[in-house]
Order: sequence, then structure tokens, then C-alpha cells
Amino acid sequence: MVRWWSLIAAGALFAAPQVAPGAATACACGGLLSSDPSLRVADELALVTGDGALETVVMRLNLSTSADNAALVMPTPTPAAVTDAPPELFDVLADLSAPRVETVRKWVIGWGGAASPEGMTAGALPGAGSGAPTVLDQVQLGPLEATTLSGGDLAGVQKWLADNGYELRSEISAGLDPYLREGWSIVAMRLTTQDSSLTGPLAPVKLTFESRELIYPMRMSAQATSPQTVVIYTLGEHRMQRTDPDALSQYVDIDYAGSVDGRTDEPMLTELASNGAYLTKMTSSIVEPEAITSDFLFAPAPTDEPFQRVVYRYEYVNMTLMILAGVVMIPVAAGVLTIVLIRRGRRHPTAR
Repeated sequence: MVRWWSLIAAGALFAAPQVAPGAATACACGGLLSSDPSLRVADELALVTGDGALETVVMRLNLSTSADNAALVMPTPTPAAVTDAPPELFDVLADLSAPRVETVRKWVIGWGGAASPEGMTAGALPGAGSGAPTVLDQVQLGPLEATTLSGGDLAGVQKWLADNGYELRSEISAGLDPYLREGWSIVAMRLTTQDSSLTGPLAPVKLTFESRELIYPMRMSAQATSPQTVVIYTLGEHRMQRTDPDALSQYVDIDYAGSVDGRTDEPMLTELASNGAYLTKMTSSIVEPEAITSDFLFAPAPTDEPFQRVVYRYEYVNMTLMILAGVVMIPVAAGVLTIVLIRRGRRHPTAR
């Protein structure tokens, strides 16, 4: 689902005529806009890491849509440099943080055959300027065009987006306004494809910006109308935990914590792990998104105790035949024993 950025339809691409906004659907930012009324983010993955001066966020979206163009707008504390990331990065992270599988044997009786296996888990910047923003950079990464904007107020940013073919809904504007007032920058990304639609996983995008604290902007998610689940990987010297005020009112689960040093040869992950190879994966469940008041903040946990979920795989061993065999063998054995005793008695008659 869309979280701290807002997914919206691109009204025009490459000077094409601007199209009318389509139907909206609920999402973390409060709405998706597209000519495709069923447009949604089927999956969102993010990796967050930093060294106290620079922060890196890598994200990957998985869209479900029939549209062939879309756009997203996201705030960053300072201007971000945008580059692409390897498509297999999050597959590697999933493997590194996968639950440990343990096999448990269960003995059963009956003719229904072995049951199917079942799983169970254990389970402060200067204020914004006025007017139009400044375009600091624009890059083309395959089908993605990313523009970094700095400065300006909400009206100026709205005008720039509209002039460049972005349709911005009122609730999305409301979510952006606090960030702009605090002097944050904006990254506007436009997606196109030569295929029939954008549906499926998109190539990951890497954003790097100056930040003294590890932060994951979340306040735009207050526009959401349904519960949200956010899964984030952090990479650093220590196990990490959320320290923002909202963490106390949300359900935060640790899915994995442990060092990945020497466990991967994926180039970008190896590079990012040079500042710390401790991987933490956490899931935050937000029942009332309208109550969101702060961005996610991360800091070292009290200890670096490792954690890994466990999935139990049950193997069912049918004892029916063994028991029946035992039932048959008992009288047979008793009969054999009786015959032996009788024969012994005949060989050694009792003296009178």
C-alpha cells in the first residue's frame, strides 16, 4: 500500500494532452487517482539505512492496474539524489530474513492418509520559501522520470505539478503542506511503460539525502481511510527500534534481527552494509491512520539480541498399519508361546 508518498495518476506525459482525473480508491495517502478505478499498490517494500550524515531509502512498488502511466510524489527532509537499484535486492533481503523451518513429526491413526503440512509462526530545518519550487535535478531511469524539487510553498508546488502534467488531489495537497512548511523537499516521479500496463513489480528506486537521524516520512498516511501495515528493513551497526511517539499507539512487531555480514554478495547490499551489517525487519500495523502525528524514527535497540521467526512443518506418520500388525502378532505370538510350553511339558513330565 502507499505510505509516506502519494501515488497519483500522471495527467500528461511528454506534452501529451492532460486527461481528466479518474475514479479514486482508498490507500495509505488517502486516495489513488487513475483512469483505472481499480489501481492499487499490491505490495510496497522499503530498506532504510544511514550513517548519521546521509540516509538511503530503497523502495519497490508492486502495482495492480490496467493503466500504462502513473506518478508518485514524496517528501524528503533534504533534496534527494535518485538512482535505480538492482531488481533482485528485495528478494535477497527476503531470503536473509526468512523464518527458520523446523520439522515436527506427529503420529496419527486412521485411513485418511497423511494430513497436509500446516504452518505456524512463532511467533529542524529552515521554513519553506514562498512561490515556485526550484528544480534541482531530473533523471530518466528507464520508464521512470524523477524530478527533485526544493523550496516553494504549497501553491507553487501545486502549480509546478499541474504545469508538468501531475493531477494532485486536495487530500494529497493537505498531506504535503506540513512538509513544505517545514522546508522539506519533494521528489516527483513519473512512470510509463511500453507494455499494456504498469501492473506487477516495478524496478526498485534508491533515494539518498542528508539526514542526521534515520527517518521514514509517514504523516501523509494520516489521509488513509483504512488500517495500514508497513514493513521496513533497516540496516546499521545495531538492531534498530522505532522511537517516534506514534510507536506507542501502533502494533510494532520485529520479524527478524541479525547480522548479514558475509551472508550475501549482492553488490548494493554489500555496499550499504559497509556502515553496519545488522539487519532488522519490522512490521508496523496502524489501526487508526487518522491518528498518525509523526514520521517513523529509528534508533538502536537496547541490545543486539538476534531474533528469527520459526515456521513449523508438520510431518504426519500414520501408525494404523503398525498397530494392526501388532494386534495380529499378539495372538500369534501367544499361540507360539503356548505350543512351545506344551512341547517342553511333554519332554519333561512331572515326577510323581
